[in-house]
Amino acid sequence: MATTTTDAAERAPRRRRAPQDARREILDAAASLIAERPVREVTVLAIMQRTTLSRKSFYVYFHDRSAVISALIGELRADTDAALATWREASDPVAAGRVALRSAAATYREHGPVLRAVFWSSAEEQDLAAVRHGLIAPIVEIAERTIAHAIPAMAPQGARAMAEALVTMNVHCLLGLATDTSGTDLDALVDTISTIWERTIFPHS
Repeated sequence: MATTTTDAAERAPRRRRAPQDARREILDAAASLIAERPVREVTVLAIMQRTTLSRKSFYVYFHDRSAVISALIGELRADTDAALATWREASDPVAAGRVALRSAAATYREHGPVLRAVFWSSAEEQDLAAVRHGLIAPIVEIAERTIAHAIPAMAPQGARAMAEALVTMNVHCLLGLATDTSGTDLDALVDTISTIWERTIFPHS
């Protein structure tokens, strides 16, 4: 039976690709779909209809749709993860935290569609819940450690709850960044969020 979808009709003829090129083509197709459609419509079939590859080629490189989205997230996290590592080991957590937040803000500005897809859809799309957790957990862990060190009298569950609340605030603020957000506006948002963190964790500094 002939396929009648617009994507299938317009795609280029299939051809042999080097493995790294084929994988890249799948990732790019997924990213373009995420920018255009609700996540529920970003299926394996829809992704592969944007490529010059056969549908079965998908499973050579990825186990399922969430693996593609995880790979996209992994690519955009390199700079942010480096900043988080510096924050984790910093003797000055305030300065290092600001650097980490600035790096995260730049990532959210550039890759908003993919990140919004993960955060806004993870409740309904269960395969994205683990992807969301992987983004949040390292930040919460560092924040919890920072809070416990700064406020030793606080119970562990209190430090955890505060860390989760602050990180949730970060995410909701940063998800609103558009790709055309100016550097000035981005820096102002980073300053506002950082000030809230600092006055919450270090109220007497």
